[in-house]
Amino acid sequence: MKFLIHSLVFAVFASIHAAAAPAVSDLPVSGWNVVGSKDTTFGPTGEAGKVVFGGPGFGDKGKLLSAYFPKTEIGEGKSLEFSAQVQFSGIAAAGHFRFGIFLKRSKDHPRGWLGYCAYAGAEVASPRGGLFARLADNNGSFDGIKDSDGRPTVNLLGESLQPAKSIKDGVVYFIKMTLTRTGEGMECHASMRPGADDATPIVEYSAVDTSPATTSFDAIGFNTHEVLSTDSIEFNEVSVKLLEP
Repeated sequence: MKFLIHSLVFAVFASIHAAAAPAVSDLPVSGWNVVGSKDTTFGPTGEAGKVVFGGPGFGDKGKLLSAYFPKTEIGEGKSLEFSAQVQFSGIAAAGHFRFGIFLKRSKDHPRGWLGYCAYAGAEVASPRGGLFARLADNNGSFDGIKDSDGRPTVNLLGESLQPAKSIKDGVVYFIKMTLTRTGEGMECHASMRPGADDATPIVEYSAVDTSPATTSFDAIGFNTHEVLSTDSIEFNEVSVKLLEP
């Protein structure tokens, strides 16, 4: 009888624990490219999950990079989580690295994408970076704040919770962005930190978009930006997951 009671208690505990744990769907990520370029001079190259962009002239101007996953709707209470390791080699100047989750307009150009972009790294013009939501009718690059005519393309959701720090050459950084649907809004958390998960972030954001332009996403996007001027950038352990309560 005692054994039966213990078994029943264990079964009930296991059932409660399983019910509390969120269901996780891993979304495949593919199609890495330099947006708008048919030339593969800068990559991507790599193997065993590693993706590398670089080469002579790579750091001369900011490069828009992206990869894609199946179009995914974030339903009420669900979260879309993107994470990766990123490393820069040959940094010649301080500046921003930009990363985000988007709904692409086209694989062939970076204009008019919807979603969220976080700025990381120290830059005099914006010492606390910025977390931005793309405007519904924007016609600018997915990483910028204005279009070619100087019109705003984003809403600023918030600045970093602490002053942004410079990106260091050769350091492995962990980047993460999580979007959670809450009623009519979208909670957005983003961070970039060196080394382990418990390291102090060089930039960290937490904000709510009260009027999201989209609740569906299918792309991750990045920009080294010309002021960062890095010879190469390497991605590892790239993951996009849908978490359901």
